[in-house]
Amino acid sequence: MTGAGMVVGWRLTEAEWGLVTALSARWGHERLVEMVARRWNADRPPLSARYLLRIWADLPDQVPEPAAQTNVVPLRRSGTWVPFQNTAQPSAYQNGF
Repeated sequence: MTGAGMVVGWRLTEAEWGLVTALSARWGHERLVEMVARRWNADRPPLSARYLLRIWADLPDQVPEPAAQTNVVPLRRSGTWVPFQNTAQPSAYQNGF
């Protein structure tokens, strides 16, 4: 947060620190900073990190599911790959330029 220009006092109780640690583990610090940045008022910045806990309380209880899987199946190579060479017609058009 300091790197983003948002500085607050971090005098928290042990329980509040536990909450910050749990939120960071669940959501990642980038997401937490992003949420605070959206609500940050540079003219009236919060003095305490307790205000940040109120912002982070808006996060859902569960991390969203990853994007739905597509039906695309990656091709698997077996052994070494050798490009096709048409020996009957050695033209560049037949052999992939």
